[in-house]
Amino acid sequence: MIDVVKITQTKAFARQDGAILGAVWIASFASTMWSVTPGYALLSLLANILAISTPFVVAKRLKAFRDNALDGSISFRRGLFYCAQTFFNATLLLTIVQFLWFKFLDTGVFMSYIIDNYTLMLKTYNFPANEIKTLIEAISMMKPISWAAAFMITDIFVAIILSPAIAAFMSRKQKKE
Repeated sequence: MIDVVKITQTKAFARQDGAILGAVWIASFASTMWSVTPGYALLSLLANILAISTPFVVAKRLKAFRDNALDGSISFRRGLFYCAQTFFNATLLLTIVQFLWFKFLDTGVFMSYIIDNYTLMLKTYNFPANEIKTLIEAISMMKPISWAAAFMITDIFVAIILSPAIAAFMSRKQKKE
């Protein structure tokens, strides 16, 4: 039977924890964007560390929810719902920030970096010059909403992969006394 109170409680905690995860992802994204600027390459290390911390942040927040709000017990289903909601909220925050970044703050350094890397990669794989030109033109024509949507799809894929694993790892049955 569906318990509305449990769903509401889980969603409330997931909103807060989604904001925390969103802040981690936003810091990672900002570090990535600034790392392509000459002199700030070390920020890419910070960006990678923050990105890799994702499952640990979600697991720690799920553990806090389980131990503090649920007296140390959470089912796999509820944990999965919590993780999915947390990732959804973080993805929503990050997508909005990415759209705003690409719309108003990107000075072209990121796009130049992407185009240079794609050109090098395509030449390495012996793509014909006309195909390289076509692909680079397509990338150059992408709108800010397209970039944000592309990153959002990646975030959703990460959520689909990590949520069941985190929920399974953190689920605990009520101890019988």
